[in-house]
Amino acid sequence: MLDPDSSNRTQVAGTRGYIAPELAYTMIVNEKCDVYSFGVVALETMSGSYPGEFINSIARKSDASDIILQDFMDKRLPPPADTTVASDVIQIVSIALACLNPNPKSRPSMKQVSQELLVCRPSKSGGPLNTIPCWS
Repeated sequence: MLDPDSSNRTQVAGTRGYIAPELAYTMIVNEKCDVYSFGVVALETMSGSYPGEFINSIARKSDASDIILQDFMDKRLPPPADTTVASDVIQIVSIALACLNPNPKSRPSMKQVSQELLVCRPSKSGGPLNTIPCWS
């Protein structure tokens, strides 16, 4: 029996555009939904604004290999001059795009995402957490 004083929901809660598209028809929340949301937030961080139109445009393309760095970079920032930084940016965007795969089964797990991000930019301190440094 349900507790009348507790919160019971039968609808999906979330911000449109950030929730995985399959939630509209399955109503099943799982890790792959969070992975999709992470991909949206990661692209938003890179572009400086909600990447909705960008996500829609890549969803319409059969081949996303013609996407260039300037397509998703924050227009207020100069392009990375350092090739290592540019390579890291491309790697992060590639990870974000993998998170946005329309097929939830083809999305990486958050553990895989975390491992890829650690490979992309390992800690200079070599500490036990091996985190990505925010500042140089």
